[in-house]
Amino acid sequence: MAYYYVDDIDESLIVVHMLQSCSKYFPVPTVVDGVDLKYKLNTLNKLYTIWVDDKLNNSSYQSEIYKRICAMFSENVFRHLPLLYSYTPDGEINTEMMWELKQLYPVYKVFSAFLNLNGFDEEKLMPYVDETFINSLIQRMDNSYLESERDCLEEILFLLFKKTMYLKRYILQGTINLLLDYGHISKNMGVKELLELFKTLMCHRLIESPMIAKVLSPLIKRNGLCHYAGRLQECFETATREVDAGLGAFFVDNVIEQWWASAADVPSLCRTLAALYFEACGAEEKRQTRQRVVAHMGGCLLKAAAVAVLDGMTVAACQAYAEFCGRLIDDAVANEGQTCGEGDAMERMAEGLIAVHRDHGDYDCVDHAGRLLRRLVSEERCLVGDVYRLAVLQVLVEDRPRTMTEKLVDNTF
Repeated sequence: MAYYYVDDIDESLIVVHMLQSCSKYFPVPTVVDGVDLKYKLNTLNKLYTIWVDDKLNNSSYQSEIYKRICAMFSENVFRHLPLLYSYTPDGEINTEMMWELKQLYPVYKVFSAFLNLNGFDEEKLMPYVDETFINSLIQRMDNSYLESERDCLEEILFLLFKKTMYLKRYILQGTINLLLDYGHISKNMGVKELLELFKTLMCHRLIESPMIAKVLSPLIKRNGLCHYAGRLQECFETATREVDAGLGAFFVDNVIEQWWASAADVPSLCRTLAALYFEACGAEEKRQTRQRVVAHMGGCLLKAAAVAVLDGMTVAACQAYAEFCGRLIDDAVANEGQTCGEGDAMERMAEGLIAVHRDHGDYDCVDHAGRLLRRLVSEERCLVGDVYRLAVLQVLVEDRPRTMTEKLVDNTF
């Protein structure tokens, strides 16, 4: 494709003037939309239209344009006193944040459109976008409470990763540093976007197994796991598929070791461990970890059955354990070679289910445990030895759900 220079048609002078007029950031106004701000937003929209509609898409701009657009972006986005100080403690979106995004959104779109130009030249960008620029960009994404702004910043980071070679190492290191700081220094609003970047870096084989383990392992036990568990699971699958299949077994063992020290809620932990064991682990890794996973779930059920005071969290935890055990039973039935004789971990699970059925105070948990016990000792395939099969049958004969229902009726009347 042949490029022509914009300077030959005097367009570069117009672009320079347009970028200069957009460099000033307007703080929260006392009146609605002043004239200067309207002019700035209109100018940004015109620039975006020029670059997106291919009116100059085959052009090769000189370095001055690269300098001007990077300066315009930095002065708008990387200000000395951003409006982070006005964010509410609980992360509630306020008027100042919406005002800021209204002004920055067209800045983000214009910068993305410029990076997408067919005539884009990374050598001309090098003097103006460096490690400091990338770190500021990643930090801004991590600090933003607005998902739409984080999406814009993520798009820019992906474009820079795609369009430049020299910035890849800065994006890699900046992403790793923020994820390692999760829960300590940064606000971590952009953890899902950072994990998406991390997944891309793994797909390009830029990260080795030890660093993957170092970054992802702490994220499993953090408070707030429920908000990014899906993206984290995608990272696990990518790591085992693209980098090292053995990471699946490592992560499973790590989750179990850190289980009781974790700050994450139990349902999220169960879903994450299930994703690791059933989806990220291959056949060999599942064989290595199966006994430990089954025994661990049995131990969790024993602890759940011993809880004296019931609330929403303890009931949800017990239900999550039971659902996981249901999947483990399905997995054992589906794999004929996985027999469970005396001393097998399945018997540890049977102990836990028996304890829940006998001692737990929530009807749904007791009923669920009973249904799982029936599946453990079904005639088609008994998954425990004779001793435990007899113990299960004895506890099922008691029919505790019926007893709980009758007691509830008696107390009501």
